[in-house]
Amino acid sequence: MSSRVEKYLSEQKSVGGPFANEWLEFESLYQSRLWHELTLRVTSFVHRDELKQGDQLKTFYENFLSDFEHRINQLALVEIIIPITRTFKQVDQAIEFIQQIREKVKNNSVAVLLCDITIGKAYLVTKNLIETKKIIENLSPKFDELDHLTTVHSRFYDLSSNYYRFMGNHNEYYQNALKYLGCIDLSIIPLKEKAERAFNLGLAALLAENVYNFGEILQHPVLDALKNTREQWLIDLLQAFNIGDVEKFDALKSLWQSQPDLRMAEFVLKKKATLLCLMDMIFAAGGSRSLSFNDVATRTKIPIEQVELLAMKALSLDLIRGSIDQIDQKLNMHWVKPRVLDLRQVATLKTRLDQWTNDVKQMSSLVEQQAGDILS
Repeated sequence: MSSRVEKYLSEQKSVGGPFANEWLEFESLYQSRLWHELTLRVTSFVHRDELKQGDQLKTFYENFLSDFEHRINQLALVEIIIPITRTFKQVDQAIEFIQQIREKVKNNSVAVLLCDITIGKAYLVTKNLIETKKIIENLSPKFDELDHLTTVHSRFYDLSSNYYRFMGNHNEYYQNALKYLGCIDLSIIPLKEKAERAFNLGLAALLAENVYNFGEILQHPVLDALKNTREQWLIDLLQAFNIGDVEKFDALKSLWQSQPDLRMAEFVLKKKATLLCLMDMIFAAGGSRSLSFNDVATRTKIPIEQVELLAMKALSLDLIRGSIDQIDQKLNMHWVKPRVLDLRQVATLKTRLDQWTNDVKQMSSLVEQQAGDILS
């Protein structure tokens, strides 16, 4: 045992207090060179609420942890360092400290990623958005290249979603927030935080320009936090968008207009609802998927002269594929963008598959009946 460590542990043991047992255990494990067990005890120790204030953790690192940090798993070392950085009074000092640790763990790619994420979070706290963006853009392709889920994936998606939420980028926030929730155990999130995340995710889905698939969020268990609460209307609104129910969208207007972002985006939401209504009509049509302008106008609640513009918008967004018959005033569509289906839409798909099966059977019977004539 080095003289520095011996002196530090002796001082801490003489003080006693709530950590008296911990100091004795640290000394025993250190002397026995049981580095794995010591790592586990230190990991738990640095998260103690009593140490979140002051410079006790910083002193703990300088006089004890730094002596054997090279013997600790590098990813575990970074996990230990993170709560220590939170006690620094100056963010710049915390970032410098993490950068020093990053150099020490450079041979462990995942540990390096966690260091960069921690630095990114520090930049975001200080509203240094330029540096935060650089880190996210630098890390994003690295996470895309990983072929397995690591313990730091959730931290990266949390950083990214918080950044994009601050920037008002609804589409990127929605995608990263969903990925974050997919990397963690929802049961460990407090109900209040879960409800807040569900609400923000629902708003982002509605406001994002590129999100036309609401089945994914509607089936996510995080929305359970909003059920039977005063925010239940958000779930109802998402369900309305999922099937393009324009009438329900209008019926819920008094509720969703209470939310400033939705109220300001009323025109965009209306347009999105009508596009989803058209998609649902094409999906349900089956067969040739031919729809008259009049039917579309009736269902979407728009003037018939705007139906062609609506179809052109959907075609330009690659939500549907097909052609517009201006003479007969019909939409002849052969494809609609795949989405996660709810039970009603699955039932529609089943009906179409049943009809297709019957058609095949009838054709098979017809061929059998006519086969004799053809062969003779």
